[in-house]
Order: sequence, then C-alpha cells, then structure tokens
Amino acid sequence: MYMLCDEKRVYVHTDYRVEAYDKESLVKGEEVRLLWKSGKLTEDLSKLVNSKDYIYGIGKNLFVRVSKIDASTETLTISDDLVDLSCTYREIYLLGKTGLFRIPVEKFSPAEIKRITVSELMEKPFRCLCVSDDYVYVASESYLYKLERNGGKVGEKALAGVRILVMSEEGPVAVRDDGKVLNMSEDMEVTSAGEFDGKPIKAEYNVYHTFLLTVTGLHIFGKAGGRIAHISDSSYLSFSEGLNHLYLYKKEGLQVASKADILGDNYQKIDLTTLSAIVFASLMLFEREKGSKVSIKEKRGLLDVRSDERNIQMEKLVFRLSKYFPEIFVLFSNPGYYESLLEYGKRFELIKGEGDRITLNTDMLDHILKKHSTFKTFQEDIPSLVSSCIS
Repeated sequence: MYMLCDEKRVYVHTDYRVEAYDKESLVKGEEVRLLWKSGKLTEDLSKLVNSKDYIYGIGKNLFVRVSKIDASTETLTISDDLVDLSCTYREIYLLGKTGLFRIPVEKFSPAEIKRITVSELMEKPFRCLCVSDDYVYVASESYLYKLERNGGKVGEKALAGVRILVMSEEGPVAVRDDGKVLNMSEDMEVTSAGEFDGKPIKAEYNVYHTFLLTVTGLHIFGKAGGRIAHISDSSYLSFSEGLNHLYLYKKEGLQVASKADILGDNYQKIDLTTLSAIVFASLMLFEREKGSKVSIKEKRGLLDVRSDERNIQMEKLVFRLSKYFPEIFVLFSNPGYYESLLEYGKRFELIKGEGDRITLNTDMLDHILKKHSTFKTFQEDIPSLVSSCIS
C-alpha cells in the first residue's frame, strides 16, 4: 500500500495495481471518483514517486512507469534488489541493496539505466536514499553517506538504524528505527531531533514540517524537532501530503484532512499560482539584472530554460529558491506538481506562449515583484542565485 498526489489526482497502489482518484471530489467531500486503474503488475510495489507526466514505482527487481493520462504501464527488470527511489525534475535515482542507478525521466529503456559507481568501502546493504540539488544521501545499517551525483563520496557519518530518508531545503531528515526523527544540515550535522512511537511506515517533508506515518498514527514535526501535531489512529495504511490537505488511506478507503484544522497557527497556505509566480518572476529578475535573455521551450514535456544558450537547471533553481521561499519546496519534493506549473503560469498570464517558445510577461511579473515583500528583501540575491543554476 502506497499513496501519492499532485494537483489533480491522488494515486494509490494496492492489490498489484496503481489507481488514480479525482482530487477535487475528495476535497469537496463528494463521492470518490476513480479516474483510471493500471493493469495488474507482476510484483507488489514498495514505493511510488511522482514526475510531471508519469508515476514510477519499484518492486523487488521491478521498475515500473505508469502514464498519468491513460494508465499505460511499462516495466523494466533491475539486476539488484531495489529498496528505494527518488525523482528529480529530469532524473530518477534507484537504490538497490548493493548499487545506485540513474535514468532520465523521459527515456524509459534498459539502455538508459546507468549504474553509478560508488566506493567499495561503503557498508552494504543500502537501506534508503534522498536527493538534494547536488548530492545523493544514502543510508546503510550503520552509516549515512553523502555522495556527489556521479557517485563520488564526499562525506560519511556513523548513524545506525536509519529507516527512511527525506529531503528538506536544509539537508536530509532521517527517521530511525529507535523512534527518533533527526533534522540535519547538508553536511549531516544534526540540528534538531524529535521522538515518535510505533514502527515507521512512510514520511514526507514540506514547508518546515516532517509528516510521519507509523503504526500508531500520523505524527507531524517542526523544524525545531518537536512533535507539533498528532492523529492517533492505528488503522491508517498510507498517506500523501498535498499543498493544503492530507490524504489518508484506511481499509475502508480514502479520507482527506485539512492542514489548517490539524496545524492551526503552524499552517501556511500554498497555491500554485504563487509557486508559478516565484519561479517566473525570479527568471525575469535575473534577465533584467544580468542583461541575459531567458529562453524557455517545452522539450520532451519538460521546460528547457536557457540563458544565452546555457542551461538553467530547473531542479537546482527550485531547491535554491526554497531557501528564500519555503513554499516552493513542494516542486522539488514532489515533481508531479510541475504538471500544473506551466498551466497556472499561462492561466494567470505570468507567461505567454508563442509557438513552441514561452516568453515572460514582464508587465504582470513586474507587478508581483513590487508587491511580494520577499522579492523586495532579496532582490539583490536572486539574480546571483539563478546564475548559480547555470551549467
């Protein structure tokens, strides 16, 4: 049993199939509406991740891709026992018990799966991973490792019993078997800690909060480490954290809960219009301050963003902007929301389409720059931040 969501759908894996449900009807309390169901898979899946156009999942040796549009399913066999996976804007990282693999999101074929060479001195079997803008963090039974994306080891830390790793804008968050949640810096130094009871099932992170489901219920932790909210219910099988709601699954079916009701004063509303505005206004500010024209095209379903023909890496841009605008981290932690980034940008005239090219609506974005207090505060920093994402 595993759940995911994006702006339009809630995805559930159960009984060897992936199912998609209409999110709006769930939020409105209407009858649950099934949108599609995949064919039956040969293995049960232990985890799903979300990209712009596809759902990816892993079984023991099975790597699966399911189309969000029509539930068409493709499968590949991996020569390792798979234990975890993570998705960025352009790549999927697969962790086996003995190896680390990478594949582009738009090229699902055996030839595209690359085994990343890692140090033979790293303890195995591996247990879990998470990915930042530049690094991959991998946990074994007794150690946490920090790797460059090409596999080179840049750090290690003795840390036993890590069961789940999720990424925050500051560094990895480690959920341990002994009931500890550790917030860490990118250099793997523990900055704060919290405690929970029950065996951990699933965790997600977004906007200062770690959401952790255990066999005793749903626990919510703040950046200071302490638990700030708790839903005590041992019957939950999985959950998914949306922008403003939590989606939970029991044997009886799907449920939805408002974050505002659960978190109270700790709640910060998020909307995709604001997220789109932050991304496109940052690019416009860079273009204006640096005098370097930003070119945007859609290429294989992804945004190809360039400055003077040099690539601006989208996942780096989002990750680094989230240090100034925490709400934007959802685009990094759940790339499924990229599906709506362009849609909302066009709907609210933040960008304009001209054939296969996309141009920034400078009039609308300039209005946002003047109104948004954070842009005013960090106006001098943001162009340099965008520059740091150019490859």
